[in-house]
Amino acid sequence: MTRVVHRPRRLSGGIAVLAALLAVALVADEAEQLAAVGASFAGVAVLALGAALRRRGSRLAGLPVALAGLAASLAAVAVAVGVALTDGVTARGELVGLLGVPLLALGLVPISRRAARRLISAGFALVVVGTVFSATVGGASTLSLLGSLVAAVVAWDAGERAINLGDQLGTDARTWPVELAHSGATAAFGCVSVALALALSEANVTGVPLAGLALLLGAAVTLMVVLYA
Repeated sequence: MTRVVHRPRRLSGGIAVLAALLAVALVADEAEQLAAVGASFAGVAVLALGAALRRRGSRLAGLPVALAGLAASLAAVAVAVGVALTDGVTARGELVGLLGVPLLALGLVPISRRAARRLISAGFALVVVGTVFSATVGGASTLSLLGSLVAAVVAWDAGERAINLGDQLGTDARTWPVELAHSGATAAFGCVSVALALALSEANVTGVPLAGLALLLGAAVTLMVVLYA
């Protein structure tokens, strides 16, 4: 009898991590922040490599590589904050979003099947907090704010899809068409929502400032995820 392996699907997991990194990059307005996003991407890639080595039976090599990738991803945030403080610039809160990326990745490796959804939700929440802070304090543009929130939702949705498909069908089933279609539909719906929000903003129908819109939108999205998890 063939043994079915239940792990998060790699394609949706990759989409989730890339979307989370995009969400952080969209509200980054300093060279150090963009460099930190790149370093975090490299760290998560090394983490994924370590996880792949462990799955292939190389536990002695896989664990140190995975830990090195995680450390690199976390160090990217510390270095960016250190540079900001050294330059006399207030450490931007959008860097909090970078902390969400390795958490999301850990939920998709995963280090624990029981904690996978909680790690994904926690990572998503940190990305949203960083985006909201950027809008309320950092002065991000309306387009950057909305685009970042859409990318964050795509990241969370893809992460949940990776876990659901892995639990239901295992890792050997051919699911990539469903994964791409689902993430594409989520992104398309988000783009339509952004277009409508921009139209309302230009018309000044709501009279709500960008900071208030960011807080309301971020709170609503985070509450949705908490209730879902």
